Amino acid sequence: MGKISYAVAGLLVIAVAGGAGAVAAIHYNETRAVVQAEKDKQEAAKLAAIQEREAKEAAARAKARRKQELLDQRLGRSEEPDQVIRGLIADMKVTQEADGSTTYRYEDPEEDGIFFQPYLIRGADGVAVMHVILRHRGGRPMGFQGVDLQPTDDQLFHIRAQGAVTTTQTDTGIMEWCDQPVDAETGKAMREVASVLAAKISMLGVNGSNDDRMLTATEAMRIRNILELADRLNGKTK
Repeated sequence: MGKISYAVAGLLVIAVAGGAGAVAAIHYNETRAVVQAEKDKQEAAKLAAIQEREAKEAAARAKARRKQELLDQRLGRSEEPDQVIRGLIADMKVTQEADGSTTYRYEDPEEDGIFFQPYLIRGADGVAVMHVILRHRGGRPMGFQGVDLQPTDDQLFHIRAQGAVTTTQTDTGIMEWCDQPVDAETGKAMREVASVLAAKISMLGVNGSNDDRMLTATEAMRIRNILELADRLNGKTK
């Protein structure tokens, strides 16, 4: 092949290569556009799903809020503006007393055992004072004089009956109990229990009783709720 033929062949190779490169560039741009369009479509679908979920959650919150408002109206709690307080007393028995005070307490236990039941009395002056019922239910009297609360291995609180213990007959046996204001030692014990949400409870001065047990999570949470309610009603919010 002569020099001219080689030159022509070279030009043909360059032309073909250049054309292929242009085609490749066009294909790349088209592919990138398709990929971007698919990505945009996925992002739009994701955003729509998020907006739909948020709308459903907002509707559920509005429904729950309306339900709570109706419940508050029915139970006479609609005048309480503090939503935290309304949440704390939602499971309590709230009683307006003849002297203008208000009592906040949980239902009494019906099963046998030993119990520590704090409650609140808010006077007509607005001051909330914590009280506690120390209680033993069983088949026979045990000489009940109070309870021990042990939140941790190195903490033990003796909660003694400050007055006479009353013994009452029940359908299944007897109930020994006393009702008294919460003193400094009892208040400290309550705050320790509320901190760890656990404690062993036993009868003071009675060793090896079958009634010794751990407080349930519900009981520990109720102690925390009473403490927080007392603080809030007395203006001691964090």
